[in-house]
Amino acid sequence: MALRGKKEEVEGTAAEGERGKGAEPVLPPWAAGLDEIVPGIELLDRELVFEGGARADLVGVDPSGRLHVVLLADEDADRAALAALDLLAATRAELELLVRHLGEGRTSTERAPRVLIVCPASAPRLAERLGVLADAGVLLLGLRAMKSARGEQRYLVRLDPAGKGANGSGGVNAFLRALPARLEALGNTLVERMERLDEELVPSGDASTLVWRLGGEVLLRVERIGELLQASVAPRHEPLPLGELGELERVVSKVYAQLARLLGLARGEPTGPGPRPAPGRADEPILTPEELEAFRQ
Repeated sequence: MALRGKKEEVEGTAAEGERGKGAEPVLPPWAAGLDEIVPGIELLDRELVFEGGARADLVGVDPSGRLHVVLLADEDADRAALAALDLLAATRAELELLVRHLGEGRTSTERAPRVLIVCPASAPRLAERLGVLADAGVLLLGLRAMKSARGEQRYLVRLDPAGKGANGSGGVNAFLRALPARLEALGNTLVERMERLDEELVPSGDASTLVWRLGGEVLLRVERIGELLQASVAPRHEPLPLGELGELERVVSKVYAQLARLLGLARGEPTGPGPRPAPGRADEPILTPEELEAFRQ
């Protein structure tokens, strides 16, 4: 995980200057764990301050081009929540300017940035407050210490309040347990298929609704309406029946196509001349029958 910020060469501290020009600045110990939270993340800059006062400790980009701004939260839950809200608002409002500032052609304005809040200790009150911002791309992380003969080390872990209800009984398992007997196999197959798509897809839900998010944005929503299931896929989220294997295949292929399209846009793949999707069919599958069959296997 390389730090490629350019401004440190000019604005680095005296201690950094002693290490020699071009040397990588020292990162906080917990930053080494970011790659496990966001696989492939590359840190671009640090100590980011917006004009209005919002700040971030680190800024990185993942392989798909999505920006991740990281804030080490204050131990005071009230101040931490306000700082997180300020950072989220500033990042969304100034995304194009931020991309210009970082000077990275790989970053994408097509994908909403993700805000990672690192709590210095267990902070249930902060987790509860920020949990409602999961749909806006806020990811809450915690620092956990481990001691042994090798010494003491602090590790980053995910705190996922969005995936649990107030009594901790939410999530995928709660949704599956609440399904009618005739839909149990279908529900399990859906979960298995979604788990294969992308490790960054985050499921959450309760006994009646299950959603998969990519960077905080809902990609797939499945709702149980009485004895029936209904699905919807980004970007239109038009209702789709989900009661048999053929309908499941259609839903998953739409999710796969939308995911591929998002990643393609983020990487800036040229569309070039040639046929374009017909108007009104932007969410139709773009995979060949052979690709779909390979995915099913």
